Amino acid sequence: MDSLAAGQRPDRSRPRLRREAGTLAALDQPDQLPHQRQPVRRRVAVPPAQAHAVMTAGGLMPIPMGWRDELDRPIACRSDGELVSRRQFIADLNHNIGLLGQRPDEAAILSTANLYWFAVGLFALAACRKRTILAANDLPATLAGLTDHAGLLVGDREHAFSGVQHRLQRSDDARGTAWPEIALTAPICFFTSGSTGGPKRIDKELRHLVTEAEAISDLFAAQRAGFRSVCGTVPHHHAYGLAFRLVWPLISGIPFAEETPEFLEQALAELDIGAVFVTSPAHLHRLDGFAPLPSARRPACVLSAGAPLDGEAAQRAQELFGCAVTEIYGSTETGALASRLHDRSGEPWRPLPGVQLSQDPSGHASATAPHIPGGQAVLADHVRRRDDAGFDLLGRRDRVVKIEAKRVSLDEVEARLRELADVEDAIVIVRGHPARLAACVVPSGAGAGFLANEGAFRFNRRIRAALAIHLEAASLPRHWRFVEQLPRGALGKISQRDVETLFDE
Repeated sequence: MDSLAAGQRPDRSRPRLRREAGTLAALDQPDQLPHQRQPVRRRVAVPPAQAHAVMTAGGLMPIPMGWRDELDRPIACRSDGELVSRRQFIADLNHNIGLLGQRPDEAAILSTANLYWFAVGLFALAACRKRTILAANDLPATLAGLTDHAGLLVGDREHAFSGVQHRLQRSDDARGTAWPEIALTAPICFFTSGSTGGPKRIDKELRHLVTEAEAISDLFAAQRAGFRSVCGTVPHHHAYGLAFRLVWPLISGIPFAEETPEFLEQALAELDIGAVFVTSPAHLHRLDGFAPLPSARRPACVLSAGAPLDGEAAQRAQELFGCAVTEIYGSTETGALASRLHDRSGEPWRPLPGVQLSQDPSGHASATAPHIPGGQAVLADHVRRRDDAGFDLLGRRDRVVKIEAKRVSLDEVEARLRELADVEDAIVIVRGHPARLAACVVPSGAGAGFLANEGAFRFNRRIRAALAIHLEAASLPRHWRFVEQLPRGALGKISQRDVETLFDE
């Protein structure tokens, strides 16, 4: 935590966002429907901003276009209707730049529950020229695993973390509106599941995120006038959520909802007319039982990314929201690369503005774009080019799969299983629709004893609990088989087909 004077007590209250004078004219007051407990914002009546600024010129990020003369317009809104203005954001940014600038650390882990405070932390660290480390999640084991990269954690709450913590603070003086010097070359480091089984480090710079946001803005230029707010269910520490819920709306002048609803019911209850709803197949596959939204609360756009969306789920979503789902294709390494409107079967993917797709003689596809580090990247998917400049996705080329829109390394899950005292060996496969993990496990001597005495149900619960210390819920196997040895061929290679047969019995 930050150093305190002798006898001074730390302020452990959560940072609060206050409603700024003048902003209520821009957004309607929330009201309460008789049958709902949550306040529902009826309309975000923010007029369309000017076209986004070209923000990658030079080494510093200029103030977004349209901000300087309209500082009292909102940048973010809370689920209870409370607002925060651009003026307050700049003040909070400068205040935390001053605090973080006093620290000698060259890097910091950024982890917040609140999207607004994530924005403050991200740009404050860039202004201080510190490397920002983005964890795949906020599990204590994940944060502990990043201490070799940074000993400082920046957040909006206290974590179970062995290093120093800086809690982002609100400025009580919003009079100063000087836009800070934010370095576009500031390094940003993602950690995500890799094919080797351990966390994969992906290095970018802030300019890559800003250039990606400009491409997204160009993609939606024709629809921009109807976009009044941005909200969603996708966590902002994921590359997709960061791009579409934060960086793009910030440079485009669209207010963003700073909270991420825990439940789908809450997310749907808080939708406004004209909203851009950033979600994933993990949520769109759970729309059964929900009635179509009334026209006064239908979003202007629904985005989905992270995993393929099947036709049945896309149709249900279109009936509920009143608009077809726009799917986004990309990766943490490349950012957003392509989109398609999922309104009919077989619709091809089309590259985003500024993205070019090529294919070598072996069939491996590459993407070229200004927002890709190095300018070019080989895709992890097999693709089929179409004559109309579109393309089809034919599946991944590695063992990193998507479960509930999250990247899951099968190698990592297997490695974690083999680390357990109850497990001698294991293989993990993907089964079913929607996709779920299935684990075939060879118990150790101790594990076999527990299995014999307590049964398979208690044994798989015991293993799942041990895995949950290190892995997110999507990475935990749902189906289990316990065998004396894994099925292997003559050369010792495990037979995937034989493993799948074990789960068909």
